[in-house]
Amino acid sequence: MTERNEKHGALHRAVDKAADAMGGMAGRASANTAGSHSAAAFAQNAAIGDMYEIAAGKLALQHASHPLVKEAAVKMIDDHSTSTHQLRSAMLMNETKGVPALPDKIDARRKTMLDHLQATPADKFDATYLDQQILAHKETVDLMTGYRDSGDNAQLRSFAEGTAPVVQRHLAHMEKLKAQLG
Repeated sequence: MTERNEKHGALHRAVDKAADAMGGMAGRASANTAGSHSAAAFAQNAAIGDMYEIAAGKLALQHASHPLVKEAAVKMIDDHSTSTHQLRSAMLMNETKGVPALPDKIDARRKTMLDHLQATPADKFDATYLDQQILAHKETVDLMTGYRDSGDNAQLRSFAEGTAPVVQRHLAHMEKLKAQLG
């Protein structure tokens, strides 16, 4: 690879990381506003967050080099698949009638994060995955705890209350793993 291509690649990675961080801030702002109160916004964001986590975990299983990162990816796939099932079950209850159906595809912001992850060179993949996981889990902690405390639907508040501790453990684990792997 030429020096120019290496610089271009590094520039692209820096831009991608900045875009992911900006997206993370926008996601946290959304989680702390409408997502904390509105059943429709909460359910949509929770569902899309799970879709992102599962897709990112699958990419990590394919591309991560460190066994602990792959192990964390398996945990994310398993736990967020469970969360998806629980959210879908909550949406079938009488208390959630009138809440719009869950989305069936990921939003543009998280699709961009997945694209950035997919484009990450092998030697930077683990760090990028962990950075994204920390951003995504901070957003989800805000979403779950905010809705648990202020949400407008009892059934979905119950879901948020049960899910929040799991997501908080995920965040702590990803931060510890990031520190451990440098």
